[in-house]
Amino acid sequence: MGRKLMESGAEIYRVEESVSRLLSAYGVQAQVFAIPNCLIVSVTAPEGQPITQMYRIPAHGTDIELLERCNDLCRQLCREVPPLEEALARVEKLEAHRRQFPAAVVLLLGYMMASCFFSLFFGGSARDGVCAAFAGLAEGLCLLGFARSALGSNVFFRTVISSGAASFTALLLVQGGIGVSLWAATIGALMPLVPGMALTNAMREIMAGDLISGLNRTAEAILVATAIALGTVLPLVIGQVHNDGMQTASAWEACVWAGLACVGFGSVFNIQGWGIWICGFGAALGWMAYLEALALTGTDIGAAFLAAMVISAFSEVMARLRRCPVTGYLQVALLPLVPGAGIYDTMRYCVAGETDLFLSTLLHTIGFAAALSVGAMLAATITRSLLMRLRVHRR
Repeated sequence: MGRKLMESGAEIYRVEESVSRLLSAYGVQAQVFAIPNCLIVSVTAPEGQPITQMYRIPAHGTDIELLERCNDLCRQLCREVPPLEEALARVEKLEAHRRQFPAAVVLLLGYMMASCFFSLFFGGSARDGVCAAFAGLAEGLCLLGFARSALGSNVFFRTVISSGAASFTALLLVQGGIGVSLWAATIGALMPLVPGMALTNAMREIMAGDLISGLNRTAEAILVATAIALGTVLPLVIGQVHNDGMQTASAWEACVWAGLACVGFGSVFNIQGWGIWICGFGAALGWMAYLEALALTGTDIGAAFLAAMVISAFSEVMARLRRCPVTGYLQVALLPLVPGAGIYDTMRYCVAGETDLFLSTLLHTIGFAAALSVGAMLAATITRSLLMRLRVHRR
């Protein structure tokens, strides 16, 4: 169960708590330790001898459908406590019975549709959106091709090739007169790749006390950002990509584009049913909250903090109503806010040798990610407390 939770992209605390509660239901007290690529469980035998099992977790993505099924089954097993043979059989059937989008749907929704709408979200024209869609298609084909090869577990090499394919496709289409803004087409296509969410999750785990896991994810975010920089360095030089500060479409248009982009991207995380539309609505709601907070506070970091609180509270409520983990709603709905463009511009300045801009953009990106993390954690804590009190009051 713990291995499947890890491979589905569950939070570290969820993995440790689920394994501990499941073993406790069977009368076993255990010590559980997890980091993104390793799970260690230690129990004490009746004779007093400690027994420790370690499992290395291979490179994996995020599968919200599998995560929700694992979460539901863990609760059922803790409540029913069936014989071990039956419990193991039910765990083994998890992946076989889960719903999954076909590869063609992931290409169309997760990469083409998301890239197109993210390009529009960042102020690109309809022509830029078309360029971003085809660049996203090239990127998705590379990723799916690597997933079926022996190099699929090499995140660095996979990201270099995929980002290079997306950047070259955007460059060729814009230079061919189809697109207008190479920056909008490129960043739209790269948004499914940029490790903005990884950096934000790393900040959350560090603040929650999971230092090793948080530092691990931070290193992964830096590695992926470097891979994107290497993959896009030649198109950056040839196309002379530039951006005079982050720009987005008008307020209502940006909310619509953000919501539709996240609906498309939800297929990459294998979010099924109404959950994918709830994620899209949460993204639009979060961006509207960000714009209102920006007008109120005058600072984008303060606005990010308040918007993250709104998204986190919305995600917690939706998770309670649908009786499923909050991870999918929160991660996808936060996507328009995560500093993906900031990470991209940071590495672009690094490649161009503009040290001052590189350092200032890097510090601003880290501050923005930290604001999202703190806002999401604070709102989650407050919302869970209020919902728990409401439940007790009803009883």
